Amino acid sequence: MRALAHLLSVVFILAPISCVQMARDTLEYINPPVDLTVTQIAGSTYELSFYSDNREGGFVGYGVFVGVSASAVGAPPANDITAAAAFCSLSGQTNYQTRVTIQVGPSASGGTLCNFTSLALTSGQYVGLRSRIEREEDPWSQAAVALVP
Repeated sequence: MRALAHLLSVVFILAPISCVQMARDTLEYINPPVDLTVTQIAGSTYELSFYSDNREGGFVGYGVFVGVSASAVGAPPANDITAAAAFCSLSGQTNYQTRVTIQVGPSASGGTLCNFTSLALTSGQYVGLRSRIEREEDPWSQAAVALVP
């Protein structure tokens, strides 16, 4: 009996001790566009103007979302890039201290980032602008929302 107790104590002392560390990956926060304004510049052509602060790894551009209410464009979209009414692909980062523009409408031609001539906006609609990074889970930022004048 004493030999068995000694053997068990040796086994417990020499048995490998494992320590399990649990780590949870968290998704990188995506900066949304800042201070979005919508200005009518010609007939049914509008300019979306904002500050960009997207220095995240994998940043790929901005999605334009259109809806009848602020809550409609503010609701989380599907992860697919086609969830946006239009997508402005960017290969680099913009200077976050400078206002940048996207023009939308049939006469769109002077946007500093993109021009969307096939997307039509009308007065009273809401526009949501979201940053996107390339990842499978939650690729869109929160929406910057503005009313089309």
